[in-house]
Amino acid sequence: MKQHKLHTIFTFTIFVFFIFQCGSGVELTELPIGGNIIAQDKSGTKVNLKSFPEPVILVFFGYTYCPDFCPNTLAKIKVATESFTEFERGQFRVVFVSIDPERDSSETSTKYVQFYIPNAIGYSFDLATTNQIVKQYAAYVEKTKDGLSFDHSTYLYVLDSNRKTRKLIKSTDETEVITKTIRTLSGNTVQSK
Repeated sequence: MKQHKLHTIFTFTIFVFFIFQCGSGVELTELPIGGNIIAQDKSGTKVNLKSFPEPVILVFFGYTYCPDFCPNTLAKIKVATESFTEFERGQFRVVFVSIDPERDSSETSTKYVQFYIPNAIGYSFDLATTNQIVKQYAAYVEKTKDGLSFDHSTYLYVLDSNRKTRKLIKSTDETEVITKTIRTLSGNTVQSK
C-alpha cells in the first residue's frame, strides 16, 4: 500500500512538472516575413543583421517623435530583460528601424533606443529603402493627415541566428513573453530549413 502511494505521488509530480513545462514554453515557428536586412543607412553605414554576433535580434519599427507606442514598447523590453545576467544580455540585440527618415538620423535613432536598452542600435534609411524594409516585414506604416506623426504596427519581430523571423510579439503581450522568447530562442538548437 505504501509503495502504491509513493508511485501515485511520483506520477502526480511528473504530471504536474510536464504541465508546467508545456505551459511555460514559447511557440516558435518560421514566418515568411521579415528576416535579414541588407542595406545602407543614411550615414553610409552598410547594414547586415547577420553581422551581429547575438543569436536573437528584436526588430522594431518606430520613430523618435512617437508619443506613446514606441517609448512604451521599449520600456517593456527594458523591464523584460532587467533580470538578465550579463551573459543573457549578450544573447540579444534590439534593432530600431525609423519610419520617419525625414526627421530621424541613425545617430538620433540609436541614442533614442539606447536610452532604454544599452545593447540596441537604431537605423534611418532613405525613404525608398525604408519602404522596401517595411514591405519585407509586412509592417503597417501610414503618415497621419497632419504629417507630424505615424500610425504604425508595433510588433517586435524576433529573428534567430539565421535571421529568420521566428515570432511576432504584440505590444499588448506581457513582459514575460519577451523574456521567455529571448531565453528560449538563444538556447534553441533547432536549425531553420
